Amino acid sequence: MRMALTNKMWSLVAGALLVGAVASGCAASGVGDPCIPEAIPECGFTSRESYVETSSVQCRTRVCLVYRLQGHPERVLGEDTCTSPSCLTASGMQADTCVIDGDLNSIETGGDAAPNDRAARVFCSCRCSAGGGDSNLPLCTCNEGFHCVDLLTQGGAGVRGGYCIREQFCEDDSDCLAGQRCIGNLCGGS
Repeated sequence: MRMALTNKMWSLVAGALLVGAVASGCAASGVGDPCIPEAIPECGFTSRESYVETSSVQCRTRVCLVYRLQGHPERVLGEDTCTSPSCLTASGMQADTCVIDGDLNSIETGGDAAPNDRAARVFCSCRCSAGGGDSNLPLCTCNEGFHCVDLLTQGGAGVRGGYCIREQFCEDDSDCLAGQRCIGNLCGGS
């Protein structure tokens, strides 16, 4: 009887583990999760550039992307962090360094993201095309709502290439992979 009870307990434990494994499914990729890069310029970032941090411990993908953000992602308007409202640019002009923490829900449903919208422009991403870099390293597939854009043409072979960005950030054909065009803010066929 004791052996029958032990076998029954093991069967229950194994069944519970199997149900737990099936119910949990595959882990989400992490693309689109919020992050803050470790290295931030004193006056923040400029909306003319993208910054890729490839060793971010905040991201499951290990890539924190700043896509054309204007400002410092740790200085948020309306919070105590916005203590340095402006910096001088290289041309001697004043530049606002504080950002807003926009409504990501409105952005995901096709709304526009301001150049200083931290929620929309600073997020975890992954390398989705080799773009002349090392194609032997693993590449990812972009989640729904994201598309692959060749961002880095310089740097090490393991980082050059395309990264997943939000679909609505297609502003011109250069934001899309070769052979695609930006049509209505989405990358599409030629």
